[in-house]
Amino acid sequence: MKTQKKILAHISYKNAEGKTIPGATTILKNLGWNTDALIGWARREALAGNDPTKIKDIHADIGTLAHYLCECDIKGKTPELDEYSKANIDIAQECFKSFLEWKNFHKIEYAVSEMKLISEQYQYGGTIDLYCQSEGKGILADIKTSSGIFPEMKIQAIAYKQLLEEHGHKVDEVYILHLERDGGFTPHRIGKPDVYWEVFKHCLELEKLKKMC
Repeated sequence: MKTQKKILAHISYKNAEGKTIPGATTILKNLGWNTDALIGWARREALAGNDPTKIKDIHADIGTLAHYLCECDIKGKTPELDEYSKANIDIAQECFKSFLEWKNFHKIEYAVSEMKLISEQYQYGGTIDLYCQSEGKGILADIKTSSGIFPEMKIQAIAYKQLLEEHGHKVDEVYILHLERDGGFTPHRIGKPDVYWEVFKHCLELEKLKKMC
């Protein structure tokens, strides 16, 4: 029997009172981050005679699979790959090999994936891709599959840092692990966390005002 492809389902978050609150991703997405870049990419592909939707679907498949392989490794699970094409598996495996090199370089002692957390103080939620400990340091890593690293990704990662710290987890370093669509892999360490956190807090306020309109 063939397995079902891993689907990243919408995740809902509820506070201590049982009220639904927005996730960090939703807050940033609703405010239009990176929309212009996506529109520009689609226009360029269409002018070149390509089908942007088809290209996007292929890239999404590779990205989802690469993310899935990393998640399975963190959780100690065996990935189910029956419904993916060999070509996509080969590209995703290249990303995954580089992820393992990054993990081994940091001598990870403890790791947890898909940690769902709620901020009661700021009333938002988020799901952590990877939190690990390495030689006494707490490391947060957000895994991204995209054409590049965009500001909202850094803002989102720092919002996750706040979630972890609010729940008593020490965070010394924050990374975006960029799984590139051609099989490449680049770890980006995020600096200026205070600046990105201020931006996110303003986004939270805008989200509240938006609901009042």
